[in-house]
Amino acid sequence: MSSRKIIPALMAATIAFGSFGAAGLAFAKESKGQETNEAQVMQNAKITMQQAIATAEQAVGGKATGSGIDDENGVVTFEVEVVKDGMGHKVLIDTQTGKITKQVMASADNDDDGDND
Repeated sequence: MSSRKIIPALMAATIAFGSFGAAGLAFAKESKGQETNEAQVMQNAKITMQQAIATAEQAVGGKATGSGIDDENGVVTFEVEVVKDGMGHKVLIDTQTGKITKQVMASADNDDDGDND
């Protein structure tokens, strides 16, 4: 396993990390209390986090403010938070196909420093 392939992808996953809470770089919590190894997800993904971010930004027409890995009921996706016109959008992207699996308006951007990131 080459760490040179994983490190840049993990660095991209830390964009505005705070907006995704305490998930950490190593593990994403699954709804049933199990943990998903993010390094393994990144290594097995057929697209990069950068590609997922670009896809989400293009779909929403805004700027990515956070990214991470989402695991709901065993379905693992890249999760990208995008802000457009002060509104947050959550975009889930399949790690294998690069296609958007879900897109929802998450919330209004109430973060005071949201314009700086």
